[in-house]
Amino acid sequence: MKKLEIIIPHRRLDDVGEILKSTNTGGMSHYSVEGRGKVKAEAVSVGRGTMKYTPEYRPRTKVEVIVKDDQVESLINKLVGRFSGDALGGKLFVTDVPVAVDLSTNKRGESAI
Repeated sequence: MKKLEIIIPHRRLDDVGEILKSTNTGGMSHYSVEGRGKVKAEAVSVGRGTMKYTPEYRPRTKVEVIVKDDQVESLINKLVGRFSGDALGGKLFVTDVPVAVDLSTNKRGESAI
């Protein structure tokens, strides 16, 4: 099993949700995060538009999903295909998940996801 951590602009959450549904991955979690990367934040108007402020951190959405090993390459290809060329960018991290347990049924491994 693998854990995919996908960091994207808020407006791209529906795209990721569609891709995950189309590949029958099961559930996902998402939450708001802020961070700093290669893409710099644009200046915003403050004080009734009389001043400009450039925030240090940009708001993003982080999606976490656990998938079976045979789904990983397909998901990576679909996500890269959908996001390539997007100026706001995003990141995808893949890590191993050695153990998964469904607490209500006590199923373990891939049957728990």
